[in-house]
Amino acid sequence: MTTSIGVRRATNADADTLGRTLADAFSDDPVVSWLLPHGVPNRAWRIRRLWTVTAHGYLRAGKPCYLTDDGRGAALWAPPGAWAGKNAEQLRELLPMAAVFRASSLRALRLQDQMIKAHPRKPHHWYLYAIGTMAEAQGQGLGSALLREVLDRLDASGEPAYLESSNIKNVPLYERHGFTVVEEMIIEGGGPTMWRMWRDPRA
Repeated sequence: MTTSIGVRRATNADADTLGRTLADAFSDDPVVSWLLPHGVPNRAWRIRRLWTVTAHGYLRAGKPCYLTDDGRGAALWAPPGAWAGKNAEQLRELLPMAAVFRASSLRALRLQDQMIKAHPRKPHHWYLYAIGTMAEAQGQGLGSALLREVLDRLDASGEPAYLESSNIKNVPLYERHGFTVVEEMIIEGGGPTMWRMWRDPRA
C-alpha cells in the first residue's frame, strides 16, 4: 500500500542522496547504458556524478525534487514553463557533464536536442524528468507513492503532466497513473527507444 510510504520534498542538502538513488535506479537503464555502456572506465562514479549534478541543478533552480522517507526512491519535477534549463545553468553543468560522458558527449548533446525539439510547448504542464527507486526497493510501491505525491495535486488544480520513459518496463506503471503513450521516439544515431507520455488531469 502506497499510503504507508512517506514522501518528502528534497532540500539542497539532499542532492547527494538524490544522485545516489537515481544512479542506482538507472544503472541498467537502456538510454543510460547506451550513453555509458557497461565496461567503460569508472562507470558507477560517472552515473552517480550525472545524477548528482542534475539534482544540484534542479534544486538550485527551485524545481520540486522528492525523496521517499527511506531515501530509496527519488523524483525530479519541473513546473510549467521551467522544463527547459536556463542558459546559465546549462553552461554551469557543461564541464561536469563532459567529465561524465567524455567520448559520448556529442551523443548526449544530440539526445538532449532531440528531446527538447519533441517536448510539447502547449498546453503548459508539469514535467517529470526522472523518477526511480533503488534496485533493492523496486516493486514495493515507492514509485507509485512518488507519483501520487505530485499527481494528486495536479488533479486538484487541473494541470497536465508529461514525461519520457527510457525503459519499456516502466510504461505500465505510468499508464496505471493516467499517462498515455503519444510517441515511440527512436533516439537518433542508433539509440534505443523512448516513450513520450502525456497525462491529462483526472476529474
